[in-house]
Amino acid sequence: MNRNSYLAGIKKGFKLSARIITVFAIAAALVFVYIRTHPKWKAAELTIESAGRFYDIQSLAPEGMTLGTRILPPEGYERVPAEEGSFAEYMRSYPLLPDDIKLPVYDGTTLGSTDAAAVLDISLGTDGYQQCADSVIRLYSDYFYDTGQYDRISFQLSNGDECSYDRWRKGKRIFALGGFSCELPAAFPDDSRQQYMNCLKEVMRYAGTLSLQKESAVISAGELRTGDIICNDAHVVMIADEAVNENGEKCYLIGQSFIPAVCFHILTHTEGKTVSPWFTQEQLAEESFVIGGFPFRAENIRRWKEGF
Repeated sequence: MNRNSYLAGIKKGFKLSARIITVFAIAAALVFVYIRTHPKWKAAELTIESAGRFYDIQSLAPEGMTLGTRILPPEGYERVPAEEGSFAEYMRSYPLLPDDIKLPVYDGTTLGSTDAAAVLDISLGTDGYQQCADSVIRLYSDYFYDTGQYDRISFQLSNGDECSYDRWRKGKRIFALGGFSCELPAAFPDDSRQQYMNCLKEVMRYAGTLSLQKESAVISAGELRTGDIICNDAHVVMIADEAVNENGEKCYLIGQSFIPAVCFHILTHTEGKTVSPWFTQEQLAEESFVIGGFPFRAENIRRWKEGF
């Protein structure tokens, strides 16, 4: 073999190697994009463990298995009427886990809590995304999904882009990397429950308290109703129910999740020796107040989009 033939063979080999590398690079990129655009939600196995509560909670009916039957209105108050099919009715009829349990954590462990009056029977994903803002998004979305309002399942991500379930179920997917995201036609139409949960996982991965703030407006304590949020940069809680007395004074049930992801639960507060799950309008009208150990200010009281 002469020198020219030898060099030609080397060049040919280099070209072939370059083509192979290019093919593998393209294949790897496609696999990467596929993985990033096809999240898979899987339900975690939760542990239910007795807490052994050593104190009484006012207004609590331990045998009740929904929010409306477990936590009764305070003396002199009645629940605000809820329209049929409303979010208020949805939350009031939400099933609960047994009374007096530790908070189930997404990884199968439990957390003791001295400020949980009731724990919602809500699933958690194995990835641990269902934290404070995510739990609010989950409840909003489940309500819209269960009532067929698919076009309302749409949330901003932290970078300002939007993830819409209505487009997701038609085959669109979100590709996100760092602060960049875009929508791609990357799947066949699929309106299964699993695909809905996959979409929610994507929202939970990239949304948070900042994006909830962008989609909500400040309201006064006097305007609060079920579904409204109290949200700052660090944490968010949600109004889960409301009651009113004959003078028009209201009180509220407030719920949350946090880090690590736990089941959404209704909070209590303590005044002297009294532990109550109902927060008064007067308490929330203060310039600053504490809920579940988190400090908030009056300007943190907000309504997401048009509210419920």
